[in-house]
Amino acid sequence: MKRQDWCFWANPVVGCRVRLAWLPAALGLLLAGCAGITGQGRDGGQLPACHIIYDAGSSATRLFVYQRTTSGWQGHRGPVTDALADPVRGIRGKTMQDAGAVVGDIVMALEDLRHDGPAGSTGEQEWPAFDWKKQCRIESAAVYATAGMRMAEQLRPQASSQLWHMLDQKLSAALQVDVTARTLTGYEEGLFAWLTKRQAEPDGNFGLAEMGGASMQVTFPCRDCEASRPVKVKGGTLPIYSQSLLGWGQDEAWKKYAHLPACQVGSGNFDPGWTAADCALGMEGYLAAIAGIAENIGPAGELRWYISAAFSYMQDTDVDDYCRQGIESSFQPDSACFRAVYLKNVLDTLGVNHSVEKSDVSWTLGAVVCTDTRCLKAE
Repeated sequence: MKRQDWCFWANPVVGCRVRLAWLPAALGLLLAGCAGITGQGRDGGQLPACHIIYDAGSSATRLFVYQRTTSGWQGHRGPVTDALADPVRGIRGKTMQDAGAVVGDIVMALEDLRHDGPAGSTGEQEWPAFDWKKQCRIESAAVYATAGMRMAEQLRPQASSQLWHMLDQKLSAALQVDVTARTLTGYEEGLFAWLTKRQAEPDGNFGLAEMGGASMQVTFPCRDCEASRPVKVKGGTLPIYSQSLLGWGQDEAWKKYAHLPACQVGSGNFDPGWTAADCALGMEGYLAAIAGIAENIGPAGELRWYISAAFSYMQDTDVDDYCRQGIESSFQPDSACFRAVYLKNVLDTLGVNHSVEKSDVSWTLGAVVCTDTRCLKAE
């Protein structure tokens, strides 16, 4: 049973808001448990260092706890809760009246992680238990928001500030440690994802292109790029270029171009002469946004490339399937044809081949690595 289903079943009248009634008591239990954390194991030895990090993304909030081991950082994935920015943005049925419930679920995810998660829709367990209270010495705790919150802060700065204050207070009280709660810059979001990928790479001579829902990021090392910044990487210093384009993720871009007839699912059925260029001609705005990044890729020299996030789901048959044949996509079916054309054209504009390796990376590990090494202190 999913987390939201359990809440509604518990009280079908008020749904998940029932959690607020027992939130103070539950936080009290969490606080009492945290107060007993001394950083020592049962044998008196020091527990491994852990970093708690929340990815407050544009579509959901995801909890991770990274534990230091002899072979590197071991990640423990926790519950997924509602997107932190939703109450501020007023989307997915949320308003600021729901802010307390959204924050409460985010805080309680830490306690939930200590126990095995429920079975998901596919029958697989949503998360395995990790008792961080008994297995960790907490070195840092952070909630980092990404592009969705960057947009929310532009639209409603006061409401955003109120939400951050509420979250900071409740999470700091629950953990009894100072919590970093803020929105990442676009540079940081791209850099942290690149640092995650770097942990498994033999060298840093590669670029990473990510397509999110609200923004897209392109990151690579470049000594001759004016916008590069020095970053501590694997014991050395490397100039890293990272650019984020807010509002040009696949979901936000669709909002700009949803009116274009040539980008609708099944356009080829209605017009036998239809080509992908017909859809692309109507969305020229993105070319100007991406042109600046493309100009910097050349000076970076020969790089191997990886694509991530929404780019990872691209298939060679997408244009035929969704634009010409009108096959219904299982994911956001209305924008399936647009996405097929848009994602391909973005990579073409960047000069990145569609067939490069797809990489499933989370920027959260990179954020932990950067915190641990003070990677941006090279400046």
